[in-house]
Amino acid sequence: MSCLKRGGRIVTCGATSGPSVSFDLRFLFAKQLSISGCYLGSRSELMKIMELMESGRLKPVVDSVFPLADAVAAQTKMLDRKQFGKIVLVP
Repeated sequence: MSCLKRGGRIVTCGATSGPSVSFDLRFLFAKQLSISGCYLGSRSELMKIMELMESGRLKPVVDSVFPLADAVAAQTKMLDRKQFGKIVLVP
């Protein structure tokens, strides 16, 4: 939560580490943050997608790849809506 800027948001799409979390609520109020949950589907749907990806029949659309040092440029591109597909950051 502390890494988000004012008005930022966190989207969580799973609870692999358990159903309970702990964070300082002051960040939520002081920085006007939002938290959303996202349901991604069933395990069988995930397995079907993995099967399609492994067979090469389903490929993610990658717009661009940026080195981690250029994360600001990648974020700017996304905020300016100048990408089609995923933007990937690499170390």
